Amino acid sequence: MRLPALALVAACLPALARAQLAPRSLALELGFSSDSAPALGSRAPVGLVASWWLAGELDATARASWASAARTDGRAADGAYEAGAGLRYRLARWGSLRPHLAAEVAAVGVLPGSGFSAETGVRLGGGVGLEAFLGREVFLALALQGSELWLPHGGGLGLGAALRAGAYF
Repeated sequence: MRLPALALVAACLPALARAQLAPRSLALELGFSSDSAPALGSRAPVGLVASWWLAGELDATARASWASAARTDGRAADGAYEAGAGLRYRLARWGSLRPHLAAEVAAVGVLPGSGFSAETGVRLGGGVGLEAFLGREVFLALALQGSELWLPHGGGLGLGAALRAGAYF
């Protein structure tokens, strides 16, 4: 008699569910990028990255970043900015680790300096990343990206790595 009663009570209790993450995130990004385009070269951009859940393991992303280099004896100060949108697909959920694939298209602006004129172009990139959750909604992420850049006076391949600290809300 006790076993059926316990089974009935257990069936009526809500199951303990794993915490559901909020559908949006915002992160601060610090990175290092190197482009074969002479106007950009190597730089350390700072940016903001936002994501919105779409369906299943698919998220939409938006990123805005800024990189500048100080003036030296041999060249003027210069800067570059990027604003882009993309998709991120989570590959797995390993406890507090979440690997993902990402693709992005971005508008790139190179500001005058270092003998280069101001110009704008487009970057198409793809990469991998790993989010590590420090708490229920707080994370650190490492993102690695390869890209192709098109500028009016050159372009080429680029590589980048970024560390992101953010939160879901």
